[in-house]
Amino acid sequence: MQHTLLIAACFGPLLLNAQTGAVDGTPAPPTTVQELTPAQLSALMTAGRVFVFDCNEPYMHEEAHVPGAVLIPYDAVTPDRMPADRDAAIVFYCYSPECPAASMAARDAVELGFTQVYCMREGITGWQDVGLPTEAVP
Repeated sequence: MQHTLLIAACFGPLLLNAQTGAVDGTPAPPTTVQELTPAQLSALMTAGRVFVFDCNEPYMHEEAHVPGAVLIPYDAVTPDRMPADRDAAIVFYCYSPECPAASMAARDAVELGFTQVYCMREGITGWQDVGLPTEAVP
């Protein structure tokens, strides 16, 4: 029993900091990719500043993409192609839930230090399935 109390006394504060991410108790920024639905992305776009990246092939992007989305190959997530603000909300999507490109790009963004990284797994097909508007390249 004393051994357990000693361990708790020594490591309890460290475990608390690991949960919150900081000595002052503030939450740590997320270090993983968060998933969101097409409806959630639409609300996020309406509410404020968000950067949306389309990881589809160029011809697919030309046919239909989320309004304002920027085409980016899944393997081209580099600092020069991303927002300067590492705390900016960024969202990646591709064609459908079976497409891994958006998840791969989002993981790369997390590795670059972005703190608000999202993946819309349903892709452009999920976006269209719920009746949300798309843009096409003229």
